[in-house]
Amino acid sequence: MRIWVEYLTPKQMLFYKPLIDELKGRGWNALVTTRRYRETDALARIVGVEAQAVGKHGGGSLRGKLACSINRMKKLIRLVDRFKPKVALSTSPDAARVSFGLGIPHLLANDSPHSAAVAKLTVPLSFKLLTPWIIPVEEWTKYGIEEKNVVRYRALDPVMWLKHMSVEDGTPFRWKMHFKQLIIVRVEEVHASYMMFDKPTLIEDSIHSLSVRVPDALILVMPRYGWQMKYLNQRFKRLKNVVVLRKPVYAPSILSRATLFVGSGGTMTCEAALMGTPAISYYPRDDLYVERYLINFGLISKAKAEELVDVVLSTLSNIDYVKCKNQELSKKLWNLMEDPMSRIIEVIERVASNV
Repeated sequence: MRIWVEYLTPKQMLFYKPLIDELKGRGWNALVTTRRYRETDALARIVGVEAQAVGKHGGGSLRGKLACSINRMKKLIRLVDRFKPKVALSTSPDAARVSFGLGIPHLLANDSPHSAAVAKLTVPLSFKLLTPWIIPVEEWTKYGIEEKNVVRYRALDPVMWLKHMSVEDGTPFRWKMHFKQLIIVRVEEVHASYMMFDKPTLIEDSIHSLSVRVPDALILVMPRYGWQMKYLNQRFKRLKNVVVLRKPVYAPSILSRATLFVGSGGTMTCEAALMGTPAISYYPRDDLYVERYLINFGLISKAKAEELVDVVLSTLSNIDYVKCKNQELSKKLWNLMEDPMSRIIEVIERVASNV
């Protein structure tokens, strides 16, 4: 059997890696494609994923995204048509449109109905939609897929790689031992279609304030883009307890050692929660489904950008209790969930056998 798998983001690459490994172990021939993108390229090298890079990331403008997408699809048509897969698996608008055009059943894995632009370009063209159980079916059917084609698994997406990959799959970050605490800050995805801010990050002032008010903590800032890294490195170069990562890392390898995580409600926030690491989300829009679920479960806190410093200080003042509570809650959450791999492999094999 032949399958085409495409990933475009670090999260997608981590989600699909165990699936690709399992399918290859079962004798499948997999064509894996991606695009040139700083974080994804670096992380793929760290965790050992091989893929053909076709085209590049479209940047922060709608025109740039459109032009790069059109260019990628032209190249993908030739590549995929020669490979002739039985089924395709992705979270990619480009892969969904090429699959539909070539008559290949496309399986869409997606936990982000709030990303309307991606959903509109993928959901109605997909044969099946694979998604966590906490997302209501109507959040997907509104984009044009029938309810019977929505397959929900009882797990949050990071379970896929946290269960099947070790935290040591990445190179752990080592910091100077005179710092008593490690605060990891993940800046928001300013180029996402549902964000599109015209500034490097909403919380640079908060980071500066934290560096002054928590001098015994190392604040590790994780940018998403090279230009963000350069800007933030220049912004904080005089602060001895702020380090801006120059290269991407495998997040679990540092989350396992963190005192506290601050993020924008996305993948790393969920990873931190599942690992029992205290986490605060400053996502500026309405609560995401995964974010809301974790808030209600008691595993993450929510703060507006202007409130962030106070919430961080309050959490740190009681950090031993918070850590203990989060470890217990994360164990309870894991006990509620299934391994999504088995459900997804079952769907892949069933669809491919009926083509």
